[in-house]
Amino acid sequence: MGVNYRLILNNMQTFTQLTIFLISVILLSRLAALLSNRFGLPSISFQLLAGTLIGPSLLNFLEAPIAVGTWGSISPSLLHSILKIIAEIGLIQLMLLAGLRIDWHELKADLKPIFSLSLWGFILTAMVVAIVIQVFVERWTEGVAIAAIMATGSLGISVYHFDETGLLKSRTANMVLGSAILTGLLAILLIIAGQAINYASNYGVFRMTIAVSWFMAKLIMFFAIAYFLASRFLRLITRTGFQKRPLQAFIGYLLLVAALYAWGAMHFGSFAAVGVASLGGGLLGMTNLGLKEKIAGGFGSSLASLPMRILLVVLGMEANFKGIEKDALLLVVLLLTVAATKLLGSWFATRKGYESLGERFQIMVGGLPQGEIGVLIAAYLFSRGLVNPSQFNMVITVVVLLTMISPMLMKIVAKVSLRGVPQPGTTRQTQEIAPPRSHDNLRSWAENNRQRVLLEDHDRTTSHAFLRKGSKCRRKVACDQLYEYSQRTHLNYRD
Repeated sequence: MGVNYRLILNNMQTFTQLTIFLISVILLSRLAALLSNRFGLPSISFQLLAGTLIGPSLLNFLEAPIAVGTWGSISPSLLHSILKIIAEIGLIQLMLLAGLRIDWHELKADLKPIFSLSLWGFILTAMVVAIVIQVFVERWTEGVAIAAIMATGSLGISVYHFDETGLLKSRTANMVLGSAILTGLLAILLIIAGQAINYASNYGVFRMTIAVSWFMAKLIMFFAIAYFLASRFLRLITRTGFQKRPLQAFIGYLLLVAALYAWGAMHFGSFAAVGVASLGGGLLGMTNLGLKEKIAGGFGSSLASLPMRILLVVLGMEANFKGIEKDALLLVVLLLTVAATKLLGSWFATRKGYESLGERFQIMVGGLPQGEIGVLIAAYLFSRGLVNPSQFNMVITVVVLLTMISPMLMKIVAKVSLRGVPQPGTTRQTQEIAPPRSHDNLRSWAENNRQRVLLEDHDRTTSHAFLRKGSKCRRKVACDQLYEYSQRTHLNYRD
């Protein structure tokens, strides 16, 4: 029996190409992070741009794009499978950290303005996009499906960006993240409505009612089971001696969340899976195990955060600018429509309760991207046949563009707002005291002097602290403003 040297040689070449490409993607994601630090720009924009360049838009290292969120689909090559698995791991990390890092108590305190922001942005965007898309497509179901994608907001990537810039505990981040959660829930309802319309046109209203009711019942039951299992697991940890061994307890909890994630992805779609991951992170963050900062710090290391960086590169690789020549007009119209309606809805929602225009602009720009939620919803609707391949490519391109541009726009808005910040040692009419040079006393300084600041300049956005009027004063120290000020005074402060 002879040895097939040609087969061995082909396998060695495939393995070599696979290894080189994986190393290139890892180095490229790391290079994007280094460039962002060097030029002071958001790393998310660089990583998405890097993925766009090596994807089918320009270099086309892979012959077929990677569609994140399409569980059970057949990958065209081994390289696709490996990158897709790494991206899914990064997605679990991203959503788990999103639920872990969100301050749910502050979110609950600002629930009324968050609810107003979500409704204004979602309803206006969904209605206008559905009407505009109907001019270019034949079926209403396609317009409703694209509206659900465009009207949602980014959660995990927004948390990643706010945490990177030190603004995670600011009111701006609180409003943007809360709106992303509620718009995601509204998008799921709109997805179900689109499926119901499509099912009713094919099988009748009665069968549609039964199918939708059964799907809703299964989805609610799934989240109830996931909540019960996760909360019960954490309760058992606190009652037993496992809290003395936090690493083992966290590994067990992570395996439970991963199993629930896989269950939700296979039966309902990745939009339900990421909901379970963020739910697991939220429940873990509300426990008294003392793991919140340790886990966040551990995932912040270069090695542990590698899957999340690869995820951003892979999301950029999904955009294909070469295949949209015939839909270029629709792409431009859709991009302008989504941006205008989201900004307009946020403007109406933030007319009251905000003392400065800068804070309003940051909230408006922060709600533009759809991020990973938009990509997952698009993948789910594409797998269900509610959007065709050309429409899927178009909406993914819009999602990637908005997710890439939004962090840079927020950076510009923050820099414009910082022009009103006094330099260290200057004296204002309110006899403002210059901050200490030590970051250990920066928070206490802001707490003690919170009533001295912005009592005369309500139109200025960034300051050392701010005081919200009325009895609903819930945040006395603006961590985002403190971080930006510390950067100007060359302190190494970061909350």
